[in-house]
Amino acid sequence: MQALITINKDLDSVTSILYDTLKITPFKRDYDTSFGKIANILKRYDLRENPRNLRFRFTLFMQEFFDSIPQDQWNLKDPTFIKQSEEFAIRKFKEWILEQVT
Repeated sequence: MQALITINKDLDSVTSILYDTLKITPFKRDYDTSFGKIANILKRYDLRENPRNLRFRFTLFMQEFFDSIPQDQWNLKDPTFIKQSEEFAIRKFKEWILEQVT
């Protein structure tokens, strides 16, 4: 039971790190630091992930969102649409982490 509580707290930390990163203006984001923090969290579970690989994996989840929608329906200037893509990627990223841990 304690392990489940710890995993949930760590997933909440991952979510917080990603949301904090994504609310910064894109060209000012420090992805290396953010995904470095996430890599440190994953080390607790003996997952030795390179922060750049984690960033790439997150980007692939973001791409998965865009691939699920016809390109002519993309609205890159709509903050709600961008938020949906980010939330999708965060959810998929956390699911991937949970798969690796359990």
